[in-house]
Amino acid sequence: MPADEANRRNVLQHPTFYRGAVALLGPERAAFLADYKFHLRPATDDRPYFFHFFKWRTLPEILRLRGQGGLPLLDAGYLVLAATLLQALLVSGILILAPIGLWRRRRPAGPADFSRPRVLVYFLTIGLAFLFLEIAFIQKFILFLSHPLYAAAVVLSAFLIFAGLGSGFSERLGRGKRERAALACAVAAIAVLGAGYLLVLGPIFKPLMGLPGAARVPIAVALIAPLAFAMGMPFPLALGRLGKAAPDLIPWAWAVNGCASVLSAVLATLLAIHLGFNLVVMLAIGLYGVAWASFPRS
Repeated sequence: MPADEANRRNVLQHPTFYRGAVALLGPERAAFLADYKFHLRPATDDRPYFFHFFKWRTLPEILRLRGQGGLPLLDAGYLVLAATLLQALLVSGILILAPIGLWRRRRPAGPADFSRPRVLVYFLTIGLAFLFLEIAFIQKFILFLSHPLYAAAVVLSAFLIFAGLGSGFSERLGRGKRERAALACAVAAIAVLGAGYLLVLGPIFKPLMGLPGAARVPIAVALIAPLAFAMGMPFPLALGRLGKAAPDLIPWAWAVNGCASVLSAVLATLLAIHLGFNLVVMLAIGLYGVAWASFPRS
C-alpha cells in the first residue's frame, strides 16, 4: 500500500500504524522493536508470555499520563511480580540473618567442616536450582499434556515422588564419607539429563502427541523420573555431612533452603519472561555446579 493511502479511517497526526507495519515487515524490524515504548516481540514456547508488554523505561511516562488515562497502559501484573520478588528478598534476608546467635558462636573448625558461608551458598543454590528446573519442566510438558493444569499436577507429582526416592537412596551412596563423590554423580546426572532434555524433548513429544491422555501421563512421569531422582540427592547428602560436622547449623540450613525455594518461584518466572525457560534450565544446572564446588572436599 502506498503511503498516501494510509491514515484515512482512524486519522492520527502521523500515519503511525502504517509506519509501524512497514518497519515490522522490513529491515528496520529489530530497531523498531527495540525503540518502541512497549514490548512487542512475539511469544514463543520458550517465552510464552502473550500479555507481557512492559518496559521499565516507559514507566515514568505512563505515570506522568495517569491523569489522562495512562494507567490502563500499565502492565500491573509484571510490577506485582517484581514487587513480590523484592518482598521475598527482604523477608528471606531477615529470616536468614536474624539468628544472630548462629553467627556469634565460635567453635573449632576442622578441614571437613561446613563453614557458615559454605552452608549459605550450598543450601541457597540447591533451593533455587530445584524450583528452577521444576517450573521450567512444567512449562515444557504443557504442550505434551495438553493443559497447564495437567502439566502442573503430573510434573509436580513426579518430581516430588522421585526426588523423595532419590533422597532415600542417597544414604547408600553417601556412606563412609563418600558424600562428595555421590554429589558429583548426582550433579553430573542432573546436568546431562537437564541439558539433554532441552534437545530431545521436542523430537520425543512429536510422534507421541496423538496418543490418548491416559497414555501420555505415564510417559511424562517416566521422563521426569530420572532427573527428579538425581535432584533428590544433593539436599540429604549435605544434611548428612552437616549433621556430623556442625549439627547446630542444621535448622539454619533448612531456613536458607526454604527461603531459596520461595525466591526461586518468582525469580524463575521473571527470568523466563526476559531470557526464556531454556536459559532458566541452564542457570539451574550452573547453580548445582556451584553447590558441588562449595561442598567440603574432605
